[in-house]
Amino acid sequence: MQDTLLFFIFYSLIFAITAPLAAKFASYYGAKHSIFMSVPFYLAFVVLLYALPFLDTPLVIISSLLGLSQSFYWMGMHLVFHHASDHDHRGEEVSKRVSAALLAGMAGPFAGGFLITYLGFKVVFALASLFLLLSALILLSSKDGHARYHFSVRSIINRKYWKNSLFFVSQGTRVIADGVIWPLFIFIILNNYLSLGIIGSILSGLSAVLLLVMGKYSDRHNKRKIARWASLLDSLSWILRGLVTTVTHIYAVTILAALTTGFRESPLGALEYDKAEGEVASYFVSREVFICLGRILMLTFVLMLNSLSGGLIFQGAASLAAFLF
Repeated sequence: MQDTLLFFIFYSLIFAITAPLAAKFASYYGAKHSIFMSVPFYLAFVVLLYALPFLDTPLVIISSLLGLSQSFYWMGMHLVFHHASDHDHRGEEVSKRVSAALLAGMAGPFAGGFLITYLGFKVVFALASLFLLLSALILLSSKDGHARYHFSVRSIINRKYWKNSLFFVSQGTRVIADGVIWPLFIFIILNNYLSLGIIGSILSGLSAVLLLVMGKYSDRHNKRKIARWASLLDSLSWILRGLVTTVTHIYAVTILAALTTGFRESPLGALEYDKAEGEVASYFVSREVFICLGRILMLTFVLMLNSLSGGLIFQGAASLAAFLF
């Protein structure tokens, strides 16, 4: 478990350090080129991860490749989405983007497992790499109508970008709690990959449906009020996750977590993009840096406490930072 958590600490450090580099790259070459640049780093990460049993590559190198890939990808994605989305329909547009990712996340593991069983990993890796490259090329071939973004590394120390820092830190702790701590915690109880996959599918499926419903609703109502009420329920769901001891508890808490995620993510996501004004690239760099600090905070907390459940309960308190946003 310690190696896994340290891996994500190194990844978060590289992500934070290279976010300004990715923003500078996007300011010169465009946001879409930034997304394209993430592809070779990600492919190298997957190859080295797959080859780990045969090639003893230091985890620092592998996690650094993932951090580089994510910094270039998300910087480009945020800039493209901010430019392409419409303020009056941003809740709906955020919900469609996140729902598509969740549904793909449901289908991907099953499709991947089936293809690996009958075709082998090498063939699946080649196909996935090809589709990843094609998606990036299609993005580049589309009309690039966005303006060039100005970014100065000096803007990182500008305090006007720090006013939402606590909320962004809480988003970082949430990423790790949701993607690392919770799966590790329930795997210890379930001790079964198939059951883990079923839990993940239930969470993703219910969240995706509710996101689509709440996206339109939040555009017609007070986004901040919806997000705050949902964050209270979200806080409760994280505390309950830290207290589960049986499979029945896990399924019950998963349904509650899916409901709170579905209610919360559309209005909060829309508000995050609405706040990006002026030097947009500087805003997103600050956002990513503080989110990475949140990731590191959660991982360090769990390592020091040596308790996965403690990390989940800690996230229950961190979720209340939405009231400061």
